[in-house]
Amino acid sequence: MMRDGKLKQSCYVPSSSAEVIGNNLDLVTEILLRVPVIPLLKFKCVSKQWLSLISDPKFCASHTHHQPPTAPSALFLLNYLASSPQLIVPLKNEPMPITMPFLDHLNIPGFCIDQSCDGLLLCSSTCLDSTDLGYWFFICNPTTNHFKRISHPVHKFDKFPHPPVLCLAFDPLKSFNYKVVCFYQVVSGEYQIDVYSSETGSWGLNQIPFVNPPSLKIHEWVFCNDAIHWCSLEENSQYFDVSSESVNILPMPPRGQLDITYFGGSRGHLHMGVGISRLVLEFDIWELKEDYSGWFIKYHLDLHSMRRVSASRCPLSVLSLIRAEKEDESTIVFVVDGRAMSYNLYDRRSKMLCDLLRETNPYSGYLKFHAYEYFETLFHV
Repeated sequence: MMRDGKLKQSCYVPSSSAEVIGNNLDLVTEILLRVPVIPLLKFKCVSKQWLSLISDPKFCASHTHHQPPTAPSALFLLNYLASSPQLIVPLKNEPMPITMPFLDHLNIPGFCIDQSCDGLLLCSSTCLDSTDLGYWFFICNPTTNHFKRISHPVHKFDKFPHPPVLCLAFDPLKSFNYKVVCFYQVVSGEYQIDVYSSETGSWGLNQIPFVNPPSLKIHEWVFCNDAIHWCSLEENSQYFDVSSESVNILPMPPRGQLDITYFGGSRGHLHMGVGISRLVLEFDIWELKEDYSGWFIKYHLDLHSMRRVSASRCPLSVLSLIRAEKEDESTIVFVVDGRAMSYNLYDRRSKMLCDLLRETNPYSGYLKFHAYEYFETLFHV
């Protein structure tokens, strides 16, 4: 319709560029893919459209691709005398609660964390249902509070008295599919291995034999470089390559009579701390060579200056060695004399992350801790 030489607009024209962007779902998606995880979760409250978009598994996978979980934001801290983590050690300069009831929304009896792996947690719990053999297994994302229960491998465990050992294999830099590796004892020292794939949602058909030497602690392993590694008191240990589903020899560093104070992996590097004992705060950090031919000393640490002046001699508990994208930002996190400390491996600066004596009982300085790295991720389990 023409009026005064002008075309009368019968359709609505957005009054601002913000409305133009808001009405373009593709453009909104590209913007939200670049928003960090925690603010993004708050954006679910903006509208039903944003809630649907941010909750979409395809969007979650794309966001994980754009912002892969490469550096932990905090450590979930477990006292070896406790059944579940109740403390958070913050690693970034962001406010976080020091204490929290961990994953209470699950409301599952006997719940505990077994492993942390690039933003996902492998968890287990005791249950009273006899058809489930007394325990359940879960894959959890603590950032989104999503979880998935993993089935048992075809009721094999009812034939064997010992509970299985499970390991989560997940590296979002390589694949958005994860695997769960199950070791179950057939006879003393002899195990079989089953592998669960999230891609198929089922356990594989292969039954892989695995011999556990007396010096190898089957429950103490580290996942790194798509392989499960065990340390040993002998000259050689073993590792299980998840991709090829093969068991291989892992040489040990020449430690003599020294104590293993740490065993862990970060950014594809496998590390082992070796010292006289946990009471002596001086030790070497060995790193496994890329070709698995041996180890070399990566760092030498002397942490005696970290002690409280008036404190008694409490054992050191190394929580995590965190390799950064820039080498001069790599740190080691440990507990000594009741304090969680961060120590820069390049310039040797240290800072206290939190005082555990204020958050727990006064004997916590004498106890050993285990830490589970917390990565912020939207990955959909």
